Amino acid sequence: MAGIRLFEEQLRLMTPHTYNALTKLVTTMADVRKNSGKKTLFGKDKGQESYSKFLHALKVTMQAMVLDGVIRESTSTEDVAKELENKLEKFAMAFPNWQDAYGFAAFFLHDQREDAIATMHRLRSIP
Repeated sequence: MAGIRLFEEQLRLMTPHTYNALTKLVTTMADVRKNSGKKTLFGKDKGQESYSKFLHALKVTMQAMVLDGVIRESTSTEDVAKELENKLEKFAMAFPNWQDAYGFAAFFLHDQREDAIATMHRLRSIP
């Protein structure tokens, strides 16, 4: 499936830091979905490691959104979540092949909304 090139160009040109951060965030979300409940041969939890990488990518994405002027440091975490959803929606239109990642995003940002807000608030408070 080909994406809509207009959305890719808009993201890349208008919010370059956010665009780069979203490319990493989306891959980590796909990894969380793929590795959930899996362990390595030596018993290491692959899901937990993937989730940790996702949390780091989420923090970097929020920082990138500040750099690009999408949000401000004073923006409420609820509004940050809404802006992240908007950016992910455009990113999904540009790159529709990451369905596992978008499924995880829907679960995290919609089904677990209160937990997502709390997690994002915690990540924003860590320097």
